[in-house]
Amino acid sequence: MGLRIVNNINAIRASRQLAKSNEQFSKSLERLSSGLKINSGSDNPAGLIISEQLRGQITGIRQAIDNSQKAINVIGTAEGALQEVSSLLLTVRRLAIDSANLGTTDQDQLDANQAEVDSALNSIDRIANTTQFAGKKLLNGSSGFEIGNLDSSIDKLEISRAQFGSSSNLNVDYRITSAAEFASVTIAVGAATLDSDSTIQITGSQGSQQISFSKGSTLQEIANGIDNINENTGVTARVSDQSIIITSTEVGSNESVAVEDIDGDGNLIGSINSDSNTTRRASDKGADIEGSINGASAQGTGRSLKINSASFSGEITFGYVTATGASTATASNSNLGITGSDAAKVAPGALGEDASGSFDVNSQGLLFQLGAYGTPNNQESVGIEDISTYNLGTSNGRVTSIVSGGSNDLSSNADNAVKIIDEAITDVASTRARLGAFQANTLETNINSLNVALENIIASESRIRDLDFATEAAAFTKSQILVQAGTSILAQANTSAQSALLLLG
Repeated sequence: MGLRIVNNINAIRASRQLAKSNEQFSKSLERLSSGLKINSGSDNPAGLIISEQLRGQITGIRQAIDNSQKAINVIGTAEGALQEVSSLLLTVRRLAIDSANLGTTDQDQLDANQAEVDSALNSIDRIANTTQFAGKKLLNGSSGFEIGNLDSSIDKLEISRAQFGSSSNLNVDYRITSAAEFASVTIAVGAATLDSDSTIQITGSQGSQQISFSKGSTLQEIANGIDNINENTGVTARVSDQSIIITSTEVGSNESVAVEDIDGDGNLIGSINSDSNTTRRASDKGADIEGSINGASAQGTGRSLKINSASFSGEITFGYVTATGASTATASNSNLGITGSDAAKVAPGALGEDASGSFDVNSQGLLFQLGAYGTPNNQESVGIEDISTYNLGTSNGRVTSIVSGGSNDLSSNADNAVKIIDEAITDVASTRARLGAFQANTLETNINSLNVALENIIASESRIRDLDFATEAAAFTKSQILVQAGTSILAQANTSAQSALLLLG
C-alpha cells in the first residue's frame, strides 16, 4: 500500500470505529443512568408499543384498586347507618310487644312507650336523610335505582344490578307463563248444612289447630270459622256449591294444607260419603310462579320471579291478582290492598293481560368503576333503597302508621304494629345482607384479583423494559475500553502520515 497524505484511510477507519464505540458507550450510559433498556422508540419499536400498553393497564388497575377501596368505604358507611336503624327497630319492637301486654300496662305506660317509639322513628328518618359519603346521600333513595313505567301489578321490585352499556336506560320485560298456586283441599260435603257434628284438625304453614262444627252449621259458617283462625294456621276457606275449599293464605311450593279427621267417623266434615270427604286425611301443596325476565327463564319462588344476568339482576314480586289470576278478589282492608287471604277466597282464573309487561331502569344507583377499562363489564352497580319509615313495612301498613295518632299506634293496634316492625326489620336486614354480599363477593374479591393481575403485568412490563444491570455493566465496560482504545488509535493514525516528511529530508 502506497504512502498517501491527501486521504488518511487509517484515520478514517479509526474515526468510524471510535464513533461507533462512542454511540454504544452513550447508550450504555443512558441505560445505566435510567435503569431502562428502552428509553426511546429507536431502542425497540415493538417492545415500546407493548410496554406502553402494559403501563396504561398498570395505571388503570392501580386506580381500579383505589376505586374498589373507596367503594368499600361507601358500603361501610351505609351499612353502619343501617345497623343503627336495625337497633332502633328492635327497640320499637320491644316497646310494641310490651304495649300489647294490656293485662299489665296502663295508659300512662302506653303513652310513655309511644313517646319513645315516636323518638326512635324520628331518628330513623333523620338517619335516612343525613347519611352521606363525600356529599352523596346514601339512604334517602337518591342512591337507588330509579324506575319508570312500573305497572301497578308489581307489588315489590328489588334490583341488585343494572348495566346500561352505551344506553341511557335499561328496559326490562317480564312474562308470567304459569300462575302461582295456593295449596288447596276441596271437600265435597254433599249438603248446604252439616248433618252431624264434626271435628277436624287444620294444618298450614303457620301451625295446626283443631276446630269443631255442630250439626246444622252452614258451609259458609264453616268457612268463616276456618278463616277466623287463619293467623294461627295460615289457612282460609271458601264455599263452592256444596263443597268447602280449604286453601293456604300464601302461594308457592313451600305452602301446604292438611285436613285430618279427629272425631273418627271416617269423614272429614259431616257424614255424607264422597271421594274427597270419606278419608282420614287430605293434603295439598302450592306451586311457584313460572316466567321469564328479558327472555331468559327466571327462578320462581311463591309469587316472585328472580334472575341474575349480565345486564339485570333482581326480583319482581307480583300482586296476588296478577300472580294467581284471582281477578274477582276484593280487599278486606283497603289500607292493605288485596292480600293472600283475599285472593284465596275466590276461584283462580286465567292469567290477565298484566301477566306480561315491562319497566325502565333510568339510573344505575351507585355505579363503581372496578376495572382498568371503560367497558360495562368493568363496572358494577348497587342500589340502596329509601329506608325512611314511610318505605318500611309496606305490606302490613308502613312504619309511619305506628306514630302517635296513626292507625297502628301502640294504643290502638299494638299487635299489627309488631307485624309491621317485623317486616321493616326484614327489609333493613335484606338491604344490609345485599350490601355485605356486594362488598365481600364483588369489591373485596375484585381487589384480590386486581392485585394478582397487577403483579403479573408489572412483571411482564419489567421483562420488556427494565434493564439487566449485570449485562449492561459488562457492555458499558466494553464500550468504555473501546472508546479509550479508539481514541488512542485515532491519535496514532493522524500522525502516521507525517512519515512522508522524511522523504523530503
